Amino acid sequence: MHKILLFALLFFSLNLSSQTLYKARQSYWEAGILFGASNYSGDLAEKHIEFSESHLSYGAFIRYFFSKQFAVKAQFNGGSISGEDANAKDPELQERSLRFGSDILELGVVGEWHIVGKDRINNIGEHEFFWSPYLYLGLGGAFGGAKTEYYGAPEDKDRLLQSPFPEVGPRQQFFLVPAGLGVRFDLNEVLSIGAELGCRPVFSDKLDGVRLNGNPNKKDWYYIGGATVAFILGGPKRHR
Repeated sequence: MHKILLFALLFFSLNLSSQTLYKARQSYWEAGILFGASNYSGDLAEKHIEFSESHLSYGAFIRYFFSKQFAVKAQFNGGSISGEDANAKDPELQERSLRFGSDILELGVVGEWHIVGKDRINNIGEHEFFWSPYLYLGLGGAFGGAKTEYYGAPEDKDRLLQSPFPEVGPRQQFFLVPAGLGVRFDLNEVLSIGAELGCRPVFSDKLDGVRLNGNPNKKDWYYIGGATVAFILGGPKRHR
């Protein structure tokens, strides 16, 4: 009888220790890539987003889950943005005849709130497939350089533009607050996929190189979204 009790106590202790170990190891790293599209809104986009001006975007990130609900992610993203008065339906904007293009590179750090907050490894060390919607918000910097031009008739340039063009002093660096939402699917012990969409307010009206010839009170934004693939680095493994 004493041996049975001793064996049961030992088994219970080992099982409890194993469960505690797996719970303690729920934090882990991921490294991944993003492929998608970028777009822009500002003085050379009559609508909030002109989908015909979408361009390919790309990115890379490192994400650290320090709990089942919260993660921090360092990210690098790149892409192109553009706009053109020819897309507008307003005849006055069409006649203004301005267009721009710019390559954008950004660096940022964001915090993520994974709303479902489910453990990817259960108490006995088995992996569980799950999906996790999340919201993110952070800080970063963008680097660009708008190439803006007037493409209308030379004799109409002074009449159509409110200020000599090109405007003086286009900016090349911008402070931004990346914010957005996404969803992540944990496929197995080493791989996750997902999708996300985010906006980038840059708190400036010089992203497109147009300010005085547009609306000086309208700040420029750009957007990046796409599919993600990430590889899980370390973390708990399936119990054998």
